[in-house]
Amino acid sequence: MASVKKNFEYNLVLTFFGYIFPLITFPYITRVLGVEKIGACNFVDSIINYFVLFSLLGVGSLGVREIARCKDNDKQRDIVFSNLLLFNMVMTILSITILIICTYTISALHPYKGFLLIGIFKLLFTPLTIEWFFQGIQVFKYITVRTIIVRIIYIASLFIFVHNESDVYTYYLLTVMTIMLNAILNLSYSRHFVKLSFRCFNPSLFFVPIIVFGYYRILTSLYTTFNTFYLGITNGDEEVGFFTTATKINSIIISIFTAFTTVMVPRVAEMLQEGKKEDLKIIADKTFSLLTIMAMPVIFLCFFCAEQIVQIIAGAGFEGSVPAFRIVIALIMIIGIEQIVIQQFLMASKNNKTIFIVSSVGASIGLTVNFIATPTLGAIGSSIAWALSELGVMIVGLILLERTMKLTLSINTFLNNVIWSLLYLIPLVFIHVYINNMMYNLFLSIISVLLLFFVINCCFNPQKMIIDIASKLLLRKK
Repeated sequence: MASVKKNFEYNLVLTFFGYIFPLITFPYITRVLGVEKIGACNFVDSIINYFVLFSLLGVGSLGVREIARCKDNDKQRDIVFSNLLLFNMVMTILSITILIICTYTISALHPYKGFLLIGIFKLLFTPLTIEWFFQGIQVFKYITVRTIIVRIIYIASLFIFVHNESDVYTYYLLTVMTIMLNAILNLSYSRHFVKLSFRCFNPSLFFVPIIVFGYYRILTSLYTTFNTFYLGITNGDEEVGFFTTATKINSIIISIFTAFTTVMVPRVAEMLQEGKKEDLKIIADKTFSLLTIMAMPVIFLCFFCAEQIVQIIAGAGFEGSVPAFRIVIALIMIIGIEQIVIQQFLMASKNNKTIFIVSSVGASIGLTVNFIATPTLGAIGSSIAWALSELGVMIVGLILLERTMKLTLSINTFLNNVIWSLLYLIPLVFIHVYINNMMYNLFLSIISVLLLFFVINCCFNPQKMIIDIASKLLLRKK
């Protein structure tokens, strides 16, 4: 198996391309399809995602942990893999049956029948992608290479087959076909590592943890996926288009911060099993420090340059996304901390009670704020509901991390990095006040933040990793 450092490098490459590919496709699709078609497509996809959620339950999160625990035991790995995948398929057949019934019996869904029928294939093939298995055995090289190849095929297909608003069904079909292709490739490649056995299928073996993790995913969806669904019902496709555009841009940016967290989940699971508390504390502190020094300048930059970013990525007609984007951009920090606390530690442990608690808090806040704010504020209300939900989850997660695992993230590190980050406001405010041209404003803002980033983290608030990067860049120039 590859080392953590090697896996991190592969995941950085994957994250980089995950950042580049949407920057290629999203501006094209928004300009070709327009805000209402994008809104309709995302509204239906939110419905499909709910059925996917019920078919997967907690297999994805649980699978990474359980496969990581037995990755060196072939027999046990076969048992875990077979039980999780077969459980998934039973739930998928049930979900497809319910989706077909809903499509033909609920009148409000009739205008979206074409989308929903295409979505059945997404529902069928998503469990077969078995990403959790490859993350558990830590073959990130394969994940990286496969993802890049599939995404290149997808991008080429979009430019070839999607040219106007009438191609919206083609767009959604191509999106679903990437999942189908990933599933076929993954199932084929998995045979090198594991054997599927129907004989060892025991639904009760992982039933409780699957339900627990599934409960977390379902409740989490009540302040993520539910936002899009409820917004579509109360405000229509256009507001959905504004909200999903803001969240899409935000997700592109957040993906930059997920590489290290994703790679470390299997490693943390191993350390927990081995009882290496000191090593866990080191990982938590390093990840937290890296997050804070990188997230703050990005948040400030995106807040001040929100109009330019939306204009460049989404184009004309999406101006309504700007206020929502300014609200959700703060989630870079909040979700980053959540990933450290929940994904990296609480989920990697076997304390299922903590998952129940954080899920319930997020869902309660999300539903309450959505019902109050979304009908009157539209996309802005949905953004507020999402932000407050994630904030509540983060706070409760930090409390539970300290109580259950005796781990605390350094508040001094956080405050120190935040205080130094306030320096970014000086050039950003000056440029925002005195430079009226939008493109000059954006260009100067990016340059000033990048320069100040290296000055702060190499001179005033030295960070070894940043100094090493700066040294390599300077040596290459020489």
